[in-house]
Amino acid sequence: MSHAAIARTLRKICMALDGVVETNNFGHEWFRIKKKPFCVLHGKPEEPAIAFKVGLEEQGIFLEDPRFFKTPYSGHQGWVSLRVGENAVWEEIAELARGSHRLVAARQKSKKRQAGGCSGDG
Repeated sequence: MSHAAIARTLRKICMALDGVVETNNFGHEWFRIKKKPFCVLHGKPEEPAIAFKVGLEEQGIFLEDPRFFKTPYSGHQGWVSLRVGENAVWEEIAELARGSHRLVAARQKSKKRQAGGCSGDG
């Protein structure tokens, strides 16, 4: 599957989720919620991968599967990348994207509540 075909399929999945914008950073497709990424298509054209935020607590479970690896530059923040080959399971990728979206969206809401709770005090 070509990089362009992977990008098209991933775009359909991610853009169907609430509040998502696509940007292109460093030559890679990034899908974001309020400027925070939740899914990134990266890697060399012959070795494409999709990065997802899974959280540090869950990261080890994914890394036991040889299809996954710690995402460069953001793995220390609970990101994993899935190698995407000809046998990609798009239902699995969609579920990973939805889970990452929920995780990032929940964090955004939590930050908003914390900021709102502090304003107006004293």
